[in-house]
Amino acid sequence: MFTGVKVAKVMRPTLPNSWLAANIGRMHTLSLASLSLTELQTHMKSWALPAFRAKQIIDWRNKGILSLAAMKNVPNNVKVILEEKMNIESLQLVTRQKSSDGTRKYLFALKRENQALKHIESVLIPDVGRGTVCISSQAGCVLDCPFCHTGTQKFEGNLTAAEILAQVLAVKHDLLTDPMQQDLHNQVTHIVYMGMGEPLANEDAVFQSLELLMAEDYLHLSRRRITVSTSGLVPQIERLGEKYPVNLAISLHTADNTLRDRLVPINQKHDLSKLRQCLNTYPLTKKRHITLEYVMLEGVNDRDEDLQALLKFVHPDRERVNLIRFNTYPGSEFAGSSTERVNQFAKGLISQGIRATVRRSRGDDIMAACGQLKTAKQ
Repeated sequence: MFTGVKVAKVMRPTLPNSWLAANIGRMHTLSLASLSLTELQTHMKSWALPAFRAKQIIDWRNKGILSLAAMKNVPNNVKVILEEKMNIESLQLVTRQKSSDGTRKYLFALKRENQALKHIESVLIPDVGRGTVCISSQAGCVLDCPFCHTGTQKFEGNLTAAEILAQVLAVKHDLLTDPMQQDLHNQVTHIVYMGMGEPLANEDAVFQSLELLMAEDYLHLSRRRITVSTSGLVPQIERLGEKYPVNLAISLHTADNTLRDRLVPINQKHDLSKLRQCLNTYPLTKKRHITLEYVMLEGVNDRDEDLQALLKFVHPDRERVNLIRFNTYPGSEFAGSSTERVNQFAKGLISQGIRATVRRSRGDDIMAACGQLKTAKQ
């Protein structure tokens, strides 16, 4: 029997000056993408600028406009000072690709002073009435999951909160300026931390970005519309549940400890027993579930014994299983399970009362599907 289940009622975060004290006196480190309205107002006053201009600038920023030249109601003298005092644009768009199914993949360069440009990728998945932005939290990935294309890229470092948030803003800007998609710029409705990197290995920046995404003077997203995907960093999952209990997705891929040591090497530190205990107590509101992600690999984790191990691991009342077709990439040692086997796996789970779905692959023709992100530079 599973015990210790918590049900949390979490208030939407307001924005106190959480990081203002750390930034005062280090103005060159300020980034427009990660400032709250209150913070910018305080800085404007310290620069002898009218505080009411901060609201105008934030309104532009929240639409995805990070070019001062495009902020038509902001005077030039204010723009000059802002350019001197802060980093206005954290990313530079390098390329944009569009899939036959409408998915868009973006290659961004990080605009950092005195550093060679690092590159990251982000994805927009449009659908009827909604738009999901898949964002990266690291350049490359600190983990080495052998079936993941991103895992084959050298880890180049954590992103700042500004660089994480700027991906969302850049996608909004792209939709806003596309004459065929202008109606979509307000339909960036969902955010998933499922791009490059392990989000919870960059805990501080990811947590800061979560607070801002949910803030009233930023995008004001419900936590029900934000998902953080992790390979299973147990202490960080616990802290996420305490501070920002957004939707949680676990890159599980097998319920066998020995096999998971190979497929998801972080399992060697946080094994399935520790992960199970952690998931039992992650706060869930009514009708919400943790998603267990399971990439189907032929002859590796799609055998009958793998199904039985998964059935024993899953808590049906708290979790659902998302079966993912393996998205191949050049040089991969793995092959995806057949459609027949994937469907059999799903039926086996459903027959035991477990919610199971087969994820529809999006953007695989431009290497934008799950596990395929790797920058062109690499």
